[in-house]
Amino acid sequence: MKRPFTFLVLTAAALLPSLSFAQQSEPTQELFFQLQHRWAEARKHADVNFLEKFYAKEFTVGIMNGGESSRLQDISMFSSGDLKPSVIEDTDMKVHVYGSTAMVTGNEHLEGSYKGHSGKFDLTFTNLFVLRDGQWQIVRHQAAQIRQP
Repeated sequence: MKRPFTFLVLTAAALLPSLSFAQQSEPTQELFFQLQHRWAEARKHADVNFLEKFYAKEFTVGIMNGGESSRLQDISMFSSGDLKPSVIEDTDMKVHVYGSTAMVTGNEHLEGSYKGHSGKFDLTFTNLFVLRDGQWQIVRHQAAQIRQP
């Protein structure tokens, strides 16, 4: 009677690591919601260490005037204190995963200051993520202002 029980315990123990790995390797909507939240907090608190790890080396931002900002330019806005968001709220997010690439779309409410000038914006955004070395990194952030009628 001990043998079947021992076999079941050993089999279950052998399967647990693979089940855990399968759950970690399959990204969920909640994972990207958490990433969006962590990114918002990093921007609000000028957490440059997080941004440097989270931004892929080729990260770019499509800015509202039609221009483009590089990874270094974006990080320096936070590290210099030029950009100080106080509120970043993401809503209506949708997640689309395509293997090691993911796209998150949604709306974002921003409040804060840029070079001492206060402002509030409602944006629609698209963020593109890639999975590298077991970590999701953001490659592209594109946003456009939502105009109120």
